[in-house]
Amino acid sequence: MPSVGLYFGVYSFCKKKFAKWEDKSPYMSRTMSIAMSAAIGNTIASASRVPYEVVKQKLQTKAYASMGEAIRDMSLATLFPTGGIASQMLRDIPYAIFTLLTYEHLKSAWKPRAEARFEDVPNRAWDVLVGGLAGGVGSYLTNPMDVIKTRLQTSSALYGGSIRTCASQTWQEGGAMAFLRGSVPRLIHKVPANACFFLFYEFFRSVLRVNDDKLEEE
Repeated sequence: MPSVGLYFGVYSFCKKKFAKWEDKSPYMSRTMSIAMSAAIGNTIASASRVPYEVVKQKLQTKAYASMGEAIRDMSLATLFPTGGIASQMLRDIPYAIFTLLTYEHLKSAWKPRAEARFEDVPNRAWDVLVGGLAGGVGSYLTNPMDVIKTRLQTSSALYGGSIRTCASQTWQEGGAMAFLRGSVPRLIHKVPANACFFLFYEFFRSVLRVNDDKLEEE
């Protein structure tokens, strides 16, 4: 939760700042400002996620028999394995870019038309749908990075902490399909998680009267 708050706080701040340059610079389009904001936000938040991800994955793969064993084994070396932060960023930054580009596009281009066509559907239902779709797109497109991240964080020594070595050995094991392993469980997790997240994200934005979609008048 703290990493998500940090991520979206930085994302919203950067998006608002970059918006001021959208009409002034030929290089700063709306798409570019969203992508850069997502990348910066997740770069800052990614490092804080590594210890949690390492412990979670080792518990899931039964490398630890219990949470107590995981706590007793905690050290900088185990919580931040070689290649752990780099592989976390390799997945998280593209995931943030794909998810938020999809979300912002659907929200601005598709959602208003859907609301006008289906007036009886509650507004918040569209937030759920748009958020779930965005999370699904981001999750599926970055599953190869997730495979590499998981392998490096659970068996870093096997690949010498090298992202390139891990990717090469994964390809040798099963070709392109090896990078899609776990994609269905990940979608089952990410789609409803993002649907709920963006529902409450938009709800609290409206309650707190936050509007960073438009450049504030100076």
